[in-house]
Amino acid sequence: MRIVMLVLAFIYAALAMLTAAVGSFADGGDIWSRLVLVLLHPLAAGALFLLLLRTTASRTLVLAIAALLLATVAADLSLAAAIAGGAMKGDWELPLIFAVIPAIGVIYALGRALQSTR
Repeated sequence: MRIVMLVLAFIYAALAMLTAAVGSFADGGDIWSRLVLVLLHPLAAGALFLLLLRTTASRTLVLAIAALLLATVAADLSLAAAIAGGAMKGDWELPLIFAVIPAIGVIYALGRALQSTR
């Protein structure tokens, strides 16, 4: 599972960095959507790599990374809902796509946290 997660983390990091660069210069969107694109996604991608590269991470660190990934998923879901509801312009499917890998990362992190208690 770790190798699959490394591949997913690489894909997510590439998407996060690309959209952070494009999102910084794109027209439209409010400050919150820009913060998700420019700050939260790259932080979550880095945290996911940290989780995968540290084989002996403390339970506190693993849970902190899970919380960051969960915040990313929540932010993406709220952006998708705002776009679908007409409060913002854009394609509501895109935030949902960005939420998939962090959601898988949350499951992976929680699994690691449970293993560290045994």
